[in-house]
Amino acid sequence: MAFLCLRRGRSICIGLVVVACGSDANDPSAGAGGVSPGTGGVPASELPYEPCPIESNVGEFLIELGADFTSVEGKVLDGVTPSLIPTTLASAGECRLVTLPNLLCDPACPASTQTCGTNNQCLPLPVAHDVGTVSVSGLARDVQMSANANTGNYRPGPPALPHPGFAAGADLRLASSGGDYTPFELRGWGIDVLEVPLEPLTVNPAQPVAIAWAAPAAAGPARVNARLNINNHGSSNTWVECDFPDTGSASIPAELVDGLIERGASGFPTLTLARRTASSVAIEPGCVQLLVKSELDLDVNLAGLVSCNDDTMCPEGQTCKPIERFCE
Repeated sequence: MAFLCLRRGRSICIGLVVVACGSDANDPSAGAGGVSPGTGGVPASELPYEPCPIESNVGEFLIELGADFTSVEGKVLDGVTPSLIPTTLASAGECRLVTLPNLLCDPACPASTQTCGTNNQCLPLPVAHDVGTVSVSGLARDVQMSANANTGNYRPGPPALPHPGFAAGADLRLASSGGDYTPFELRGWGIDVLEVPLEPLTVNPAQPVAIAWAAPAAAGPARVNARLNINNHGSSNTWVECDFPDTGSASIPAELVDGLIERGASGFPTLTLARRTASSVAIEPGCVQLLVKSELDLDVNLAGLVSCNDDTMCPEGQTCKPIERFCE
């Protein structure tokens, strides 16, 4: 079977995973799942899979393995934007149908300093914070990063990391020296680059969506996160998200697919797959996570939908809707 590796953009999206958490959020020494971030003498291959709970996810550091690059970056905020906290509409197996709330305040909140929360309440926009020097070891070259004075983003300076930036099974460790918040430590594991079949993915009503990828020789603590969105150009902020064991195949249940279709579709639907490890730790304002991932965006064929950029891509007698980008 032929496989394809694709490069994806490297922007950070805070908090898109809904995971139960059993830790004391006021204890900075505890991981988000109640496990010490240092994890003692636990081998890297046996680390727990513990992304931050979405409602307390204030920061993320990302080590990404692409087809032709390895990158490290991160950011820590002092709060969570309410409009980015999804609600679970339904769940089945390892998957959830989730949607973002439509929060509108009257009068409107000042866009530069505040955001709308629940109960028509304007809240301060989360602000980036300096957590001191952040060191990452276990890479092909250890790096140290400082927060950008304007944006608060953490990225290593030149030269670029060698690629691949780490070996499979590497024990990856991140530590902050402490700045606005207590110092913290996080661990990751060296994943293999994600490979998927060349064939496009097809989504049909009343049918599960079968997903395949190349299984690694050793999965370690990694799982495969899947996010199916069939309304990227529409008004519905709803998607299906799953965390699958890294076995090489999985499926999204038909009832969740139907629930997603019922909320509308638009042109160029996508499935985002990410092989990743996830560890987390509680600090003063919330939870910070470290993801080590290899991610791909895959095109999706939705039954009955013809995607388009202009009328020439539509069947005879149909036109391309300019905003939704499908033919009708």
